[in-house]
Amino acid sequence: MDQDQLRVPTIALPATVRYFDERPLTGRIFLPVCAQHHDGPMRVDEWINQSSVFFPFVQDGAERATILNKRYVVILTIETADDHDADTGTTQRVSVECGNVRVEGLVHIDMPEHQSRLLDWANRAEPFLVVNDNDRRHIIQKTRITFLREVD
Repeated sequence: MDQDQLRVPTIALPATVRYFDERPLTGRIFLPVCAQHHDGPMRVDEWINQSSVFFPFVQDGAERATILNKRYVVILTIETADDHDADTGTTQRVSVECGNVRVEGLVHIDMPEHQSRLLDWANRAEPFLVVNDNDRRHIIQKTRITFLREVD
C-alpha cells in the first residue's frame, strides 16, 4: 500500500505562534481539508480544540516541521476573512492579556441567554478561545490568560 494513501489531506495556513516564552514563531500550520460537522476545511478553532496534544509547525525558512505541544501555545494568530459565527449570538469587544502579550478584538458569544456573559463564555470546556481582530483570528489558550476584560 502506498503511504500517501494513508495521509490526511491538509491545507497549509500561514500562522504566528506565541509559545510559552512569548517569542513569536512564524510559519505554517496544517488543517484537514474536510471538517466533520460542516462543509469545507476544518476551522482553526475546531482543529486546535481537538484532543490531540501535538501538531506539526513549519517555521519560515525551515525545510522540516517542528512538533509543537499545544499546552505551550499561548496565542496562535492566523489571517482569514472567514467569520463563520459573526451573525450568531452577541458580540463583545474584549482585551486579553497573557503575561506581556495583549490582544484586543471581538468575541462572539452564541450561548443560551441565561449563560451569555463573558464569564460564561470564557468558562466553556474548550481549552482555546477565539478573539477576532479584523481579518486576524487570535486563538488563545485559556490557561495562559492573566486578564480578560470587556472594552468599550
